[in-house]
Amino acid sequence: MDRHFWDINRIRKRHVAYRYLLFLEVFIICIIPLGFSYPLVLSASALILELYVLFFMGKVSNLRKGRRFMYFLGASAFVVELIWFILDLSYTVSYVDGFFALNQPALSLLRFTLWFFFFGLLLIRLIKSLIREPFVTTSVVMGAGAGYLMLGFVGGVLLNTIFYFQPVAFVPLPQNPTAILNIAAFGYLTTLGSSVVNQDYPLAQIGALLITLGGQLYVAILIALVLGRYHSRRS
Repeated sequence: MDRHFWDINRIRKRHVAYRYLLFLEVFIICIIPLGFSYPLVLSASALILELYVLFFMGKVSNLRKGRRFMYFLGASAFVVELIWFILDLSYTVSYVDGFFALNQPALSLLRFTLWFFFFGLLLIRLIKSLIREPFVTTSVVMGAGAGYLMLGFVGGVLLNTIFYFQPVAFVPLPQNPTAILNIAAFGYLTTLGSSVVNQDYPLAQIGALLITLGGQLYVAILIALVLGRYHSRRS
């Protein structure tokens, strides 16, 4: 690509978006412990994360193809996340778990499905965007790190979904296990592991294994694409 065709202004905005995405994810990870006392904090942070990647990351992306479909998935995920937040709010205020408890597993499955497809598509687009960057800067490296942490958030939703369908697959957890399961997801992502999974039930073990494999595959794929781009440029 010739320098004449580079939109330096757009590149700078995109690099700023990479940095802010990483900062936002690190901030959300730091406030996860607040979820033990204030579960609504985690639901609100999920809404903020989805809004950011939907509008700011989509706006500055250097990929045009498939943008409408990504917006559709993102809007659907945001609506379901908003419903989840409202149910969490009503549950916290009223302390009544009738309708909420009966519908939580189905809503949790729908929530994970949308998170999986939306953030999965976002990760693919992020990797493509990173390997197309004309300059490898600190911001580009931070964008790659942001994609890695994004797998941890998706893993947290996965473990929470498994919990609502099979609570016995985990060791005894508090009434609201969201914070513990989110922390455990990042433990599995970074291969540090966690003790929340009950070894007698394979479903949760498979979920933990998928999180670990996802993180390792992301790193391997990103390194392979970057090296491939480097060799192609030299040749």
